[in-house]
Amino acid sequence: MSTATTNSNKKGDQSAGKLSDTVDPVLDKAVREKLVTARIGLLLKAPFFGNMATRLTLVNADSWLTTAATDGRKFYYNTDFVNKLRPKEIEFLFGHEVLHNVYDHMGRVGEHRDKRLFNCAADFCVNADLIEQRVGEKITTVPCLYDPKYKGWSAEEVYDDLYEKAD
Repeated sequence: MSTATTNSNKKGDQSAGKLSDTVDPVLDKAVREKLVTARIGLLLKAPFFGNMATRLTLVNADSWLTTAATDGRKFYYNTDFVNKLRPKEIEFLFGHEVLHNVYDHMGRVGEHRDKRLFNCAADFCVNADLIEQRVGEKITTVPCLYDPKYKGWSAEEVYDDLYEKAD
């Protein structure tokens, strides 16, 4: 999962889903139903997240994205990836993208930070908050960046910590 402006799943990385130049309309319709159902679930169980999730336009991004992303206005998704998730994991996924928007991670990356590393740092923060708030269920279908050490840290603080340890 990533923000659209700092997508860490470039065309060569197909570990979470597969890229396709064509959209399977049957699969896309089924996945859109899962996404809508998850947003309704969030409206009932976590109204803030549900409200924010329903404001994002759903956009199929099978041709360039292997997971999901946001640009603040749209929720981009890969059908194969979303189709693998359980309903509660899709709720978590929406919460994940919503918090990237709420925390303005796209605007805070800065000019001198590595965008990919900053996105990882932001993911650690977002996932820790979602787990603490019990929004959906942590995604286990693909690796999910989470370390309780980063609970309460800002993305910038996590970035600095990861940067010090990076090769």
